[in-house]
Amino acid sequence: MPTPLEWVHMMFSLNTNSIRSVLKRRGARAMSPMDLPKYASDQFGLRAINFSTDQLAGLSPKDLELIRDSGDRNGCSCLLLSQSTLLPLGEVKGDKALEAIERMIRVVKAASLMGCNAVSVGIKSKDTEPNFEQTVESMKHILQAADRAEINVLISPAAGLTEDPERLTDLLKGIGGFRIGTMPDFEVASKSGDPVAYLKKLTPYASVVNASTLGFVIPESDASASTKEPAGEDDAPALSGLDALAAELEGMMMEEDPIPVHQGYDLPSLVGAIASVGFDGAISIDYQGDEDESLGVMHTKEAIEEALAAFKD
Repeated sequence: MPTPLEWVHMMFSLNTNSIRSVLKRRGARAMSPMDLPKYASDQFGLRAINFSTDQLAGLSPKDLELIRDSGDRNGCSCLLLSQSTLLPLGEVKGDKALEAIERMIRVVKAASLMGCNAVSVGIKSKDTEPNFEQTVESMKHILQAADRAEINVLISPAAGLTEDPERLTDLLKGIGGFRIGTMPDFEVASKSGDPVAYLKKLTPYASVVNASTLGFVIPESDASASTKEPAGEDDAPALSGLDALAAELEGMMMEEDPIPVHQGYDLPSLVGAIASVGFDGAISIDYQGDEDESLGVMHTKEAIEEALAAFKD
């Protein structure tokens, strides 16, 4: 199990839902999905990226391979491909479950072409025993294809069958296999009634946690603290040369910008929850607020890093 100190160096990935407007650019600034690994690397310094299936509509297998190549070339690999809509994998009537299975097998194949090591899916189903059993069978078929492609399958909790963490873990046990897991979401957890307990139950089965954030405020810095003279300054010897430079650099490091504070739910407590159970996967930055997208992504990363540092202490 990782120590808290190791958590400071954990991996972040970019959920491309955070930067959807980038794909809407036209003209000289136009971007395609093939450009996003470079964008994530250059803009945010991130080394992994997660795509959503609806962003890949109309792309050919060759295009998907170009996304993989772009990730390799720019040091920002494709980590995960998320099915963008809930699928009726527990439907017991008609062919809906079969169609959903076929859909997820195509998603697995696409993820393999992109170089991903995981796919995620949310399940649209009522919480009944027949639906539970059908979901188990559907997921086993999907895992057969995932095993061949060496792809992990993560279930994103949704209303209904997978809403309750205990019910979801029972589902995982029924499906079986080492490639099945969960992808908890911070905002979903925040609506569960007890988000810390919720995450502690699901995170041990997760290789990716989706950090969906809603907005940030920047606290005002304490101007009086920055202008206050150190005690005994008049009596301190004058510094010169390297000593003066070192003192100046130390002062600059102490004057860091205030850490963004998340609005909407208590982000530090959720970060602490996943850290407390030794999560060693990736946090997917999924900014969903109204401020500038790039700023929102950077604020999310800064706030999570601060929460991890506080957990370490």
